[in-house]
Amino acid sequence: MNVRLRGVLAAAARRRAATHPHASPLPAPFAERVRIEADPAYRDRHFPGLGAAIAQRGHWRSGEVDALVRRLRSPP
Repeated sequence: MNVRLRGVLAAAARRRAATHPHASPLPAPFAERVRIEADPAYRDRHFPGLGAAIAQRGHWRSGEVDALVRRLRSPP
């Protein structure tokens, strides 16, 4: 990376850090996904059906696991 571009990127990171004190200087990959998974209020505000879909998937998975456990525990 050339020196001028490095300087421009560093200045942009400093400006971002100054205007957003709690933000990381450079955005991390998958930061939005981490926030969606970690913050239920954010998820419900921006993705209203996602919480219900995740809960439904959990119910389906637990049903599948229960069926598998019953099948494995039953005598052959």
